Amino acid sequence: MEHSLPNEDRVDRKRLIARLAWPAVLAILFLSMSITVLNEWKSRQGQVDHREPLPGFSYCSSKQIRPCILSFNLNPGGGMLINILANGSAPDFHVKIRHEERDYVYECTKAERYSIHVSCTGATLPVGETVSFLIVSTDENITLAQGSFPIIGMALATPNIAMTPTHIPSFDRPPK
Repeated sequence: MEHSLPNEDRVDRKRLIARLAWPAVLAILFLSMSITVLNEWKSRQGQVDHREPLPGFSYCSSKQIRPCILSFNLNPGGGMLINILANGSAPDFHVKIRHEERDYVYECTKAERYSIHVSCTGATLPVGETVSFLIVSTDENITLAQGSFPIIGMALATPNIAMTPTHIPSFDRPPK
């Protein structure tokens, strides 16, 4: 003996399932969209104009953050020399310094191809005044690092002293 439901009961059961399923489907869609929006919002936290903040640039310290400034020197022929430690894989760059609303560009050269020591030369700036520094890649003109701080000291370059050997005559020794 087969039990079959009348047509009306089948229709009512389908309507009941449909009424229960729609809210569940809508809740799942709402939840997935909320998670997506929340993740996107979190990923934008801390960004300025959708760019990562630039690395800092200051004097070298025990923290070994690079690039950093080792020293400032006066060139014997005039001008200023900035000694910088950079990462060996850093692209070629120049330093742009802003002082009293004027920009000064310092051309930089690495000691060797993958050296971490970089020397930059340009105009002499006053000691003790706070200036703004930008490290800019030479090829792509992209700012790589920035910082504002005073030039706290300037080493004087030692002049090259030409030494000529002086011949000192040998003393005659008395015979033994």
